[in-house]
Amino acid sequence: MAQLNPKEMQQALAKPFAPEDLEWRLQNTIEEKMRGLAVPYVTNRAIQNRLDEVCGPENWYNDFKPWHSNGKKEAQLCGIAIYFEGRGFITKWDGAEDSDIEAVKGGLSDSMKRAAVQWGIGRVLYDLNTVWVEIEKRGRSFVIKDSERVKLDNAYLSALKRLGLTPAAACGIQSLLTPKTLPGQTAPEENAPAASPQPKQGNSQPAPASALQRADQPATRSDSQQTQPVQQSRAAASRTVPFTPPQSAARQRTDCYVVLSTKVQGGMSGSSTLVTLRAPDGKQIPAFARGARPELSAGTVLSNVKLTMRQQDTVAFYVLESYEIVPQEDRAA
Repeated sequence: MAQLNPKEMQQALAKPFAPEDLEWRLQNTIEEKMRGLAVPYVTNRAIQNRLDEVCGPENWYNDFKPWHSNGKKEAQLCGIAIYFEGRGFITKWDGAEDSDIEAVKGGLSDSMKRAAVQWGIGRVLYDLNTVWVEIEKRGRSFVIKDSERVKLDNAYLSALKRLGLTPAAACGIQSLLTPKTLPGQTAPEENAPAASPQPKQGNSQPAPASALQRADQPATRSDSQQTQPVQQSRAAASRTVPFTPPQSAARQRTDCYVVLSTKVQGGMSGSSTLVTLRAPDGKQIPAFARGARPELSAGTVLSNVKLTMRQQDTVAFYVLESYEIVPQEDRAA
């Protein structure tokens, strides 16, 4: 990828995230009023995606060091190094105390977020006003009510507008946590008639019920009718039986994922494959698959995909649990 000059890189790194790519946590709570003060933050996975996108995965790395504070709470230091043409790697550091739960992991996660702010990533979040939200008790702690998400997103977008900033397109993990309805997808009618099997044809159209009753008298259509999209109202749908395409073509339109890129990574517990998928709704999903997966090459089409969201500390990520590879000859154009 083309190397950006320092000013361009600074602007690209500091680009505000889309509201869908943010998480919100409670900073303070008023239990008797069931209200709390919510603050946004960026996950480490979103930070890594931003660095990959702006700098290139080969042009940055992070480094961690323990920090002993003379008897006080232990802390972790994180340095994020970025390569600049003619100057080599430049590192910016920041640190955070170990957390109360999974102490070292929490310290590492928080220190990386703070180091990212040194490079401008997520720095705009410090310019936001406080947002009070309704909360509910879950277990022994309190969480933000799901119904408050729209309010938080609107508060964030209003703050960006006030600052004259435009958010980046949603593409991180957090934007994928809530499944989106596919374009044009509706719930099936309980009493809808079953579709009759049809041969695979390039310009197949729904046939009137009368034509289905007289299989020996095929209906004829003009060329202009055959090329127009089929748009049926609820009333029209009750009078016709929709054509069901072959299974492979149906999967291509509704639930198929396309592999955009893969990268095999090694670790103490074995290798894993980081794969970027294009979902049916067009969004890109980074996910991990256990072990080396040579079959997941760029351009491979997958169906029956099972993605499981996992969370480690404050980092959310997807695991590609299972899938089926769609043969080349079954892929719809």
